[in-house]
Amino acid sequence: MDLERDYVQFVLKLVIDSLVILLAWFIAYVLRFYIIPGGVGEPARQFAVLSPVVLALFLFFLNKNRLYHTSVSITWQSEIQLLLFSSVQVFLALTVVLYFLVADRVSRLTIALFIIIVSLFLIMERVAINRRLTRMKMNGILTKSVLLVGYGDNLKRYIQETTQHPQNGIRIIGQCNAMGKGNETCTQMEGELLKIIEQVSPDMIVIGYPTNDRSVEREVIAQCYDLIQRVFILPDLPFSMIGSRILDFHSVPVMQLNDVSMTFFQRVGKRLFEFAITLIGTILISPLLAAIALAVKLTSRGPVLFKQRRVTMHGKEFMMLKFRSMTDRPAGDEDDRWTSKGDPRITAVGKFLRMTSLDELPQLFNVLKGEMSLIGPRPERPHLVKKFSTEIPGYQLRHKVKAGITGWAQVNGYRGDTSLEGRIEYDLAYIRSWSFLLDLKIIILTFVRGFINQNAY
Repeated sequence: MDLERDYVQFVLKLVIDSLVILLAWFIAYVLRFYIIPGGVGEPARQFAVLSPVVLALFLFFLNKNRLYHTSVSITWQSEIQLLLFSSVQVFLALTVVLYFLVADRVSRLTIALFIIIVSLFLIMERVAINRRLTRMKMNGILTKSVLLVGYGDNLKRYIQETTQHPQNGIRIIGQCNAMGKGNETCTQMEGELLKIIEQVSPDMIVIGYPTNDRSVEREVIAQCYDLIQRVFILPDLPFSMIGSRILDFHSVPVMQLNDVSMTFFQRVGKRLFEFAITLIGTILISPLLAAIALAVKLTSRGPVLFKQRRVTMHGKEFMMLKFRSMTDRPAGDEDDRWTSKGDPRITAVGKFLRMTSLDELPQLFNVLKGEMSLIGPRPERPHLVKKFSTEIPGYQLRHKVKAGITGWAQVNGYRGDTSLEGRIEYDLAYIRSWSFLLDLKIIILTFVRGFINQNAY
């Protein structure tokens, strides 16, 4: 039954995706040659002949990007990101096929229109399908029955996640081999494991034991080698704050803790995206930058820019730039004191710059140089990094990604003199759930919620 349900979802998505792709292909053709001014009607035969090639390419990349893997659970943000990634791959593949392997040239504008239209259609279609599937799972349709084997904190967390998220379609039918430590919310089953499995016929089996019962776990796993059901093992490992993944090291499965899920392509895409909008933004606000620089220079002695050593990805140090907002300090003065309300060192212009976050604008040049990201955890001074690393669990995990000008913690109110623990929680949540859409959301929220910082002294 488990495979049948997965097959139904696979066929549903495959058929509707195919219809959407073909529809977008011919809409792009009609728009280009019959609606957009200047288009000259071309015979539809050429586009009809190419449609199977377009469809095959799209289905290949959608499948390659795990969008038909029903056993893999991905967030809606990741699904949209993978859909857009597939569209880019198809665009590149079409360019090669149509311009190097096909004699008759095809309008580049048609291909561009097709990619835009099909991306929008696929996103809307997948949203509609997923909502429908979620409703069905919430109503008990397309659910998967799970038998729990063992006990311990990992199984408790699994039960909590399943209970709190019924939209995942997981139904726990019982727990066995719990050694008297079973969860009170689950039906406890006694007897031999294989007989229980034969009796209740679960779709999946989830095994989890604490470290001190590892020998029992090995015996249970050995009994499950020949089962046709899917078997999952919950390793008894420390809590992974930003995610983990299992790799094959010369055929040996290895679980990597606190792994950043960003792929090489995503890192490159994030860098190119941020570099482009930062470059454009810096050019557009260059008059403002010049005006602020002039105001700082005319109202107090000292340099326009203030440089301070900060820590970014992998613990690398760099010189972060700000507009100077305090009186110029003597050479060699490493004054590491926190600024406080009414700090006499802050100039009149500096107070305004700090309150409006305008003193942070020179960090755009740090972004262009590749020392910082536009979006990411805020960087801290090296000596404070050492201090907080020993006091706050998970603090060093912030350095799995580049430091940023703004971030998920900042748009949620953790700016200036606020809780460090709360800030870390949001920083790790950002790393764990990163996507291009989340970055875009943070950029929008940075402008919507304003730059005024009441906690900036």
